[in-house]
Amino acid sequence: MSRDLRGLLIPSAVAVIGASERAGSVGGEILRNLVRHGYQGTLYPVNPKYSQLEGLRCYRDVSELPETDMAVIAVPRGLVHGVVEQCGMCGIRNLVIITAGFKEAGSEGAAQERALESLAKRHHLNIVGPNCMGIINSAPGVSMNASFSRWFPTPGGVAFISQSGSLGETLLELFEQVQLGVSLFVNLGNRVGLTENDFLEYLSSSDEVRVIFLYLESFADPTVFRTWVEVVSQAKPVVVLKAGRTEAGAAAVASHTGSLASSDAVVDALLRQSGAVRVSTVDEALTALRVLGKQPPPRGARAVILTNAGGAGILAADACERAGLDVIPLDPDTQAELRAFLPAEASVGNPVDMIATAGADDYEQALQTVLPHTDLAIVIFRPPLVLDESSKAVADAILRMAAATPRVPIVACPMSWSDEAVLFSSHLSTRGIPSFITPESAVDAASFLVEAARRVPRPHPRQAITQRDDLAEMIGRASREHRCGLTFEEGATILGAYGIDVCRHSYVVDLEQARGFVARSQYPVVLKLDAPELFHRFEHGAVVPGIGEDRSLAAGFGALSSLAEREEFSGARILIQEMLKGRELILGMKRDPVFGPVLMFGIGGTLVEVLKDVAFGIAPITPDQAMRMIRSIRAFPLLEAFRGQAAVDLDRLADTLVRIGMLSLELPGIAEIEVNPIIADADRAAAVDILIRIDTCGTQGEKGESP
Repeated sequence: MSRDLRGLLIPSAVAVIGASERAGSVGGEILRNLVRHGYQGTLYPVNPKYSQLEGLRCYRDVSELPETDMAVIAVPRGLVHGVVEQCGMCGIRNLVIITAGFKEAGSEGAAQERALESLAKRHHLNIVGPNCMGIINSAPGVSMNASFSRWFPTPGGVAFISQSGSLGETLLELFEQVQLGVSLFVNLGNRVGLTENDFLEYLSSSDEVRVIFLYLESFADPTVFRTWVEVVSQAKPVVVLKAGRTEAGAAAVASHTGSLASSDAVVDALLRQSGAVRVSTVDEALTALRVLGKQPPPRGARAVILTNAGGAGILAADACERAGLDVIPLDPDTQAELRAFLPAEASVGNPVDMIATAGADDYEQALQTVLPHTDLAIVIFRPPLVLDESSKAVADAILRMAAATPRVPIVACPMSWSDEAVLFSSHLSTRGIPSFITPESAVDAASFLVEAARRVPRPHPRQAITQRDDLAEMIGRASREHRCGLTFEEGATILGAYGIDVCRHSYVVDLEQARGFVARSQYPVVLKLDAPELFHRFEHGAVVPGIGEDRSLAAGFGALSSLAEREEFSGARILIQEMLKGRELILGMKRDPVFGPVLMFGIGGTLVEVLKDVAFGIAPITPDQAMRMIRSIRAFPLLEAFRGQAAVDLDRLADTLVRIGMLSLELPGIAEIEVNPIIADADRAAAVDILIRIDTCGTQGEKGESP
């Protein structure tokens, strides 16, 4: 349900419950911050010990307050529930609870927090906290510092939502140092009521906010988070600094997907698919925020580098290659235009090295020449020892070209802290072009622009297949039989119902039936032992590949029959399949209790856990997102044409991933899926081995493993 947060973030009247004149008092500091920073609304201190605070009438009790939009609660933990109850009864719907000592303090505090949640639901309250620093809205006309932060940011286009109070305050200080304006700061605290998702929804319709920055240690609801980031990122960048690398759980898993999908890999998939820009460090966050929301989104990843220092241009080109930006050579006509006004010693490829004597006219003409042929420009200007004109003149030339070509972003680099370099940078920065001291940091900023510009289409739900009820019944039957997994044929039925190709196969009870399959399909063939609890056939010697004649067929059949008897696999049957040629790949799904169905794609076969060359996604995925997963693995070149082999049908592979995601959402009884290998070539992508584990056995392993 949508929440109206205007009374919380733009209140016309604020009560500070627990205000005090005592130095060091949290409630007192919050009241003084509100007064000191010029809050534009009406303030109501509440404390029965005082008649007046900061020149304001002090109220004895919540019940005495005039109409109030928002209350900041800074009282001892034992008093919080009573105060919240009073606020609810008096119609104060927006609360910021500063008080700590709840779930972060142990089981008793957790119980107190659950009671607080009940109060919030009963009175329909918007609660920030508890255990939070507060909120700040520095926008003109509000000027509200309803926190005990020492830093009140300069207004600007950034909204900052933080799960940490202390780190949030540190970042506010750093933002001020790099002249990054932040109009809204919210410290979420324990998130007993409002979460990051509520603020994303509110900010989605804000015209003043140009970029949203979140520091998170966990997700309140990843599904809702993904939904709102997908919406917001269509209009403005969402930058996320996600901390807290959770160790893999100790529970046994049947599939490679489960063993390879670390929590951070899943977080990466969530952020990438939703359209968020993920940063890993505070420095990266500062770089991203300084450029996003100030420069337009580039149309692609082509970069042109202009420089008056050849070495810096080379470093920038190297950094572009590492970042995935394309430093393509300029076409002959463009190079001829550059040669017409640059010195003979200049290099007009890309980077364009205009040499140290380049002045404002050179930069202006060069930008005028190259900007129509690129997606973004990295402009390096190191002020030389002797200047014929000021650095400001060069900056003005760059600004004129930026105004003339507003759809092409420009990032600058002065390579110096000299007075002239500072003048150059500050003149550009005040007009929206950020400067970075090194070529590498300028390229990092440009790469964040490219990443944010990759708008993520929201997945469109597909109509459920008509056989879904029958498939669910088949899974339910296996569950009632206390099986942990499905047979190959049951798995093939599920995949086939969702339009996923499966190799030709058949169960055979004797050698004569096996020979009959060969007569229809021809050699070579593969024999396998199939049993619901046999999750990894290869390790058990339950696969006989490459059978090319009758004698080998008989030997393989006999070996698997003996294995079934010896190991006593329940319901074991011998499966015969056509043997396909192509690239061996793996597709998988593991149902994560927090993120839902996690999909995996990578190089398959027996070495998948050694190579770990895999990519992850979270269902549902679009064909574009599936294609990005496929192209992201290190061994992707092996899927293209090489050494006489035709390229794999990538569209078919992407479609198969999309369908795996769809069936995972529609059949919640499936805990894990692994198709390893799926054999792909230019014409098809067919499942050869299918592992489907259902949730009947929880974390129990396969036959021969401990639960």
